[in-house]
Amino acid sequence: MPICSLSFTFIFSFLLILPAHSRPSPPPPATLSVTDFGAAGDGSHYDTKSIQSAIDACPAPNPCHVVLPAPGSYLTATVHLRSGVVLVVEEGARILAGTKQEDFPAEPARWYAVLAEEVENVGITGGGEINGQGLAFVERFDERKNVMVSWNQTGSCRGDE
Repeated sequence: MPICSLSFTFIFSFLLILPAHSRPSPPPPATLSVTDFGAAGDGSHYDTKSIQSAIDACPAPNPCHVVLPAPGSYLTATVHLRSGVVLVVEEGARILAGTKQEDFPAEPARWYAVLAEEVENVGITGGGEINGQGLAFVERFDERKNVMVSWNQTGSCRGDE
């Protein structure tokens, strides 16, 4: 086989492997620290506004990492994730859910420390802890199964046997 034909075959084969149009790589995620937005991380003062401000400062629609640095205990009521935002709770850091009903939205369906509604490409990572402080919500223990008593509301909890 002549060298010219071999070179043509190699180049033609290489071109077949390449995509018809290459897409640019996605930009690296922006990284924002909640401490730059005023979070104390002391576990006694609410950091909700600081955490939400960091989330809201993320450049949409690009990916963004919002870091809760260690050591720290970040007390918060509900924070709302936006599309493309990943919370990075570093190992040794923790999110503490608030324990006062008045700090949360009026709708019980939204009583979460972190809420992601109608968003995509979100997550929580980093090896830290998310502590909902569940025992703070127990008003009394009930020996019966499947009964939840919380914030003056009683409901049946099915499927937790």
